[in-house]
Amino acid sequence: MPPTSFDQLAVGHEFPSTSYELSESVIGKYLEAVGGQQHFLTSGIVPPLAIAAYAMTALSQSFSVPKGAIHAAQELEFLKSVPIGTTISCSGKVAQKVQRGQLYLLVLEISALNQDKEKVLSGKATVAVPV
Repeated sequence: MPPTSFDQLAVGHEFPSTSYELSESVIGKYLEAVGGQQHFLTSGIVPPLAIAAYAMTALSQSFSVPKGAIHAAQELEFLKSVPIGTTISCSGKVAQKVQRGQLYLLVLEISALNQDKEKVLSGKATVAVPV
């Protein structure tokens, strides 16, 4: 299924749910990319921001991100520790899409559930897109 175009996104649009495994190799790559502490690998717990990064990446693959778009803000609530190896299902929807001058502000509500259907992440991300 091709990504939805940015122009087609409207308030209430729901993105398809996406699942991914937070394996040791995935978390190792995340820690390397962000210069993170390797103690997370020995602790067996996924860094909370890794969950958010992969959830937002999964959602952004559902729509075509226009050239010049920037991730402007986020509000995240981490509800539960997530062990490495957990499969996460993330979902999201468009909460707001407003034009302010030469920018669109797109607010996405996101959530992530573990394999036991327990919510581990809830939040919003704002993307600024030039008109």
